Amino acid sequence: MAVQVWIGEKPEHPQERRAILALAQTLEKLEGLFLILSNFSVGGRSIDLVIIKHDAIVIIELKHCDGRVIGSVNGPWIVEGRNGEQKRLNPGRKNPYNQVISYFHALTNFLNEHRREFLSEQKANTIDFRTCKRLIVIAPRIEEGSQLDLDWKVEVRGLDELPAYMITERSSEIELTEEEMLAIPKLLHCTPWTELNEVVQEEKPAAAPPPPPPLPWRERIWRALQTTTGRLAAAFAAIALVLLLFLVFRPPAPIPRADAPLAVLSAGTPADGSIIGFNAIISQCRWNGYQLVGKRWDARSQTWQNVAAGEATTGASPDIIVALEQIDACGDRIELTWSVQNNTARPVSLPLRHDNIKISDGLGNDYPIANDDSRPGTITAPPGSRQRGVAVVRRQLAANASTLRITLLEQPFGEASFIVALQP
Repeated sequence: MAVQVWIGEKPEHPQERRAILALAQTLEKLEGLFLILSNFSVGGRSIDLVIIKHDAIVIIELKHCDGRVIGSVNGPWIVEGRNGEQKRLNPGRKNPYNQVISYFHALTNFLNEHRREFLSEQKANTIDFRTCKRLIVIAPRIEEGSQLDLDWKVEVRGLDELPAYMITERSSEIELTEEEMLAIPKLLHCTPWTELNEVVQEEKPAAAPPPPPPLPWRERIWRALQTTTGRLAAAFAAIALVLLLFLVFRPPAPIPRADAPLAVLSAGTPADGSIIGFNAIISQCRWNGYQLVGKRWDARSQTWQNVAAGEATTGASPDIIVALEQIDACGDRIELTWSVQNNTARPVSLPLRHDNIKISDGLGNDYPIANDDSRPGTITAPPGSRQRGVAVVRRQLAANASTLRITLLEQPFGEASFIVALQP
């Protein structure tokens, strides 16, 4: 199963149960194993939610808010309803920021102390669970006009944004096998939430039976000719062949003189429908979703931190913004248009090369970039500027590909991923 829900105790509030069910149903559709740990205690702390995947652990404080949320690192958080009425979030307790920080320390201390119980000696000596992510999730979404001023230690997302966050984010130093992942909820004395897991599994579509082996080509042709449709198709094919031979062997048309008037083209669509077919391909194979990733350098931790570019979810602005603006897969190649916004005092580079950008679809196909075809080979953005470039793949997009995952491997700010849903 792609997702498993483990609990210390069943959540009391229906809203929390519905949120966990909705999250599990969404993660079930993704590749790989996801573990959702809910309502459990560690180190004297009762933790709302933790999500574990093979390359990340995300510690979550889940809050249900029916209006705009106003809050910062210190002080109370306020929820303002549509009628302007304000109420305090977590009255008498820590604000959500300080809650998730306390969860982080309790869980990471526990995992670091017990890591040799489920990791090999070599891995236990290298892994540090203090790289776990800290996240506040607002359910069902972050309302427009919310004012959340936090630092690099904690991020904020809406529940509707959480699945995409789980696809793109990872914890540095954490790389777990499924066996190692499943050992963590057992160490925390969690048990599978059987009823919810069964509901999620029942909603999965049944796997389609394997197709029968193809018939030999002679038998396929013979069977086709036994039907009316097959005979008509053969007749049209013969007519088309005759027309093709006529076009190939007819005398060439005379070349008009230089002073002769130009021939007027017919205003109608060509009989072969080529113009209509071309337009239909363009509408289905070009993506203009414009996805952004913004990051800011944190001098204290010496790491790049994610920043929500253009949103009210953070008080910090990005140092670098990389945008995937367009994907054009209408011919025998794929072209990806990128832009780099440089808000720093030094030049920033984005190499449009196969060793810096990895592209794959959900079917296991890889699409290596042709380094010599990229325009330019490297996007270089001087301080305070925005520059564009096009990366080129010399192969056609698979006909049944529904998503593309594009990953920046190193430059300009380390690993970052873009998930593109393609039109059917």
